Amino acid sequence: MVMRNRIHSTVILSVVIISVLCLQVASQTVPSAQAQITYVVSKEWSKIWVNKDGSIDLMCNITMSYTSGSPQGIVTVGMPKGGFQVEYVRDISGSSLQYSDASSSSFHGIDVSLKKPIVLNQPNTFIVFVVVPGMVSSDSTNTGNVGMQFSPSTFASASGPIGNVRVAMVLPQGVNSSQVKYPTGVPFDNVFNDPAEENKLVVYWERNNWSASQQFMVGVSFPATYVTLAPSGPSPWLYAIIGALVVAAVGLLALVLRRRKREPYVKPRVAVEALGALRGLTAVEAAVVLDLKPVRVLTMIIFSLLMKHKLQVTQTAPIIKVKQLEPPAGETAPNPRYYEIDFLKSVEPDGTLNEMRLARTFLSLRDNVDRRLRGYSRTDTVGYYKSVVSKAWDQVTRAGAPELKGEAIDQNIDWLLADSDFENRFKAFPPMVILPRPGWWWYWYGPGTPSAGGRATTPTPIGTGQANPIPIQEFANNVVRGLEQTSNNIVKDVQGFTNRLVAPQRAQERSVRGASHCVCACHACACACACVGCACACAGGGAR
Repeated sequence: MVMRNRIHSTVILSVVIISVLCLQVASQTVPSAQAQITYVVSKEWSKIWVNKDGSIDLMCNITMSYTSGSPQGIVTVGMPKGGFQVEYVRDISGSSLQYSDASSSSFHGIDVSLKKPIVLNQPNTFIVFVVVPGMVSSDSTNTGNVGMQFSPSTFASASGPIGNVRVAMVLPQGVNSSQVKYPTGVPFDNVFNDPAEENKLVVYWERNNWSASQQFMVGVSFPATYVTLAPSGPSPWLYAIIGALVVAAVGLLALVLRRRKREPYVKPRVAVEALGALRGLTAVEAAVVLDLKPVRVLTMIIFSLLMKHKLQVTQTAPIIKVKQLEPPAGETAPNPRYYEIDFLKSVEPDGTLNEMRLARTFLSLRDNVDRRLRGYSRTDTVGYYKSVVSKAWDQVTRAGAPELKGEAIDQNIDWLLADSDFENRFKAFPPMVILPRPGWWWYWYGPGTPSAGGRATTPTPIGTGQANPIPIQEFANNVVRGLEQTSNNIVKDVQGFTNRLVAPQRAQERSVRGASHCVCACHACACACACVGCACACAGGGAR
């Protein structure tokens, strides 16, 4: 009996041990299988603007794709050194992306959260723009020179090489090609003056199929007269000044303590000045606060010019074309606003839009809105204009009769367009008939002009008499289709246009900046080697 109990206990103990071991193995293997994420980096472009104070503006334009697993959509991008300031992180459409500082004692970088949902084998392109201080240092080999070294972020966990790596450095105004040297032993692939950068000198490197874990260290050296660097260490006078300030502070504290013995105690008061929400913005300016995509904001400017009888859309595909209009006889068009004037300057003689001027139009608008927001709460301002948009929709939805609904749409169309979900909400009207009025310029002369043939109910264009009533769904489809076509075709290259919008908002004097468009290699660059003491390589990145 005793033997039988011992055998029974041994069997139970064995089962328990085996079960525990199985659970441990399962706990180790299952999560690792679920966490197995693979990705490839097809493009990493870095563009650097060397500033006169020795800092740099750094733009990283990265395209990567997840190839397996269940990714979180978080990409870690390394930075050259600490103290960097993120100006913005955006996707290829210009929408802001969430990011967080991932720096530690030995690592400098940020985590970028991509827009969801994450789709396998679908390219994700995003742009990071940062300001990094103290990147330029003295050149110990070439007396009178300064320079910098730089290596883009590595991605050691990526599958395969990085398809295309580019680095372009825009040097301070006045540096010429005979003055530059390369400090890393990697010659420039090209040296050229870029008209898009106020004709500043640009040095350029490019590699294809570069190992994702290998640093691509490049650099430049040029005369120190073109920058003003901060002193490397504190002056002796600084210590004397600090000592004097300490003595003065001690004396002031003693005086305050003596006065407090004779004066009655007064309860301290804390006053906080808060201006709340900034009111009085136009729908276009509010769209900037609400963080609508740049092409959507420019499309709203087109609609605002249509409502003022200043513009007509003559073509929507494959590229937008417009025609400037004079108001009808006897009518006086409202004065255009500053961003409308800038937009009209982008219209070329053939009706196409100059993309560089479009970029300047948007940046000028954004900078003006940011200046007006100083002292106000951005959060309160966003909430206020969301309520304005909501009230505009309420007016439209509450209008029951077709003529009243049409009037409400016409009066609120500018604010309706400021809704990021405009397309879906505009198509959600209940079935009814609407009568587009002959005076609706934004409809008849806009991108949704219903001029396609073969339709049973084609409204009569402006100036030809009374328009025919049409189902409101057809009306909504015309407007939404026109809005989508304009947003998609307002520029030829969405990525190129987005890259022109990388000028940091804090520096108004900087011109519109874009990714390097130079892809040629120059082997005639007679540049000697240099030695710069500061070699800054971006920390290693990754994705999860």
